[in-house]
Amino acid sequence: MLITHENNPILPRNSCLTNVSLLNEFYNSDPFRSFSIKYVSEGKEVYVVNGKRYEVKSKHYLLANTHSEGSVLVDSKALVKGICIDVSPSIITEVTCGVIDPGLLDTTIKIDTFLNSSSFFENVYPSGRTCLGIFLEKYENEIITSHQDNTTLSREFYFQIAERIIKDHIPVLKQLQNIKVVKPETRKLILYKLMCAKEIMDTGFLKTNYVGEIAKEIGFSEYHFFRLFKCAFGISPNKYIINKRMNYAMELLKNKDITVLDVALLCAFNDGFSFSKAFKKHFGISPSQIITKNHS
Repeated sequence: MLITHENNPILPRNSCLTNVSLLNEFYNSDPFRSFSIKYVSEGKEVYVVNGKRYEVKSKHYLLANTHSEGSVLVDSKALVKGICIDVSPSIITEVTCGVIDPGLLDTTIKIDTFLNSSSFFENVYPSGRTCLGIFLEKYENEIITSHQDNTTLSREFYFQIAERIIKDHIPVLKQLQNIKVVKPETRKLILYKLMCAKEIMDTGFLKTNYVGEIAKEIGFSEYHFFRLFKCAFGISPNKYIINKRMNYAMELLKNKDITVLDVALLCAFNDGFSFSKAFKKHFGISPSQIITKNHS
C-alpha cells in the first residue's frame, strides 16, 4: 500500500519538528515545511527538488528549505528508516547572531538570509564529511528513541543543529559567490556539478590522468572545469588530487609492515623517488623519516 501525505495542514510550517519514519512505500508532494534535513539511516529515499532528482542513500542527508518545491518517494522491499528534522528560520537567525561575528564573514549576504532564501543551495551530503552529518550519526539512536517515547526534543537540540548547519554553509556561500555568473540558478547548477566532481575525486583520487574525463562527465570543457573548480574551492583539481594522495600516503606510512615503494605504488606513483620528492615537497619531511619515527 502506498502511503501519501499531501499538504497536510496539521503539520506546522516554519517551526521546529522532528519525525522518524520506517516505511516501504511513501509519497509526499510537499516535503519541505521549514529548513529541512532529510537524513536516511537505512535504505534510500528519492526526492525531486525544483526539478532536480536526488537519491538520498543510507548515511546521507538532503538539505532544502520552504522555497524548495518537489516531492519524496519511498519504494522499497526492505524498510527504509529516515529522520526528518525541521529547523525554524527564527532559530537559524538567533543562532547566527550568537555565533557569527559579521566582521569575520567577508560576504554581502548574511548566512541566515542565505539559508532561508530561494538562493539556498539544495544538495545531498554524506554524513561522515560534515559537522551536521557527524552530529546526526552520533545522535541518531537517541533521536529515534526520543521519537518512540514521544519525548519532545529540547530547544537546545535545534540550537546545536543550527550551529552545525551554519558552520557547514559558510564555505558553501563563499563558493557560490566565487562563481561569477549572473543568474543564481546557474550558479547553483555549476556548484552542484563541481561538488559532483569533487565527490568523484574523493573516491577515485588514486586513478591517474583522469581530470579531463571528470570534466567531460559533468559537462564542462577541461579549461572551464579547471577555472571554475579553482574559483569555487580555491585550489586546482590536480592540486586537490595530490593533497588527497599525500594525506592517504601519510596514513599508509604509519603501518609498520609497509615500505616507501609500496606506498608510492599504492598512491599511483611510478617509483619511490618521484613519490619521495612529492611527499617531501608537500609535508617538508621525507617518507622514510615518517617510517623511522613511527617504528622507533
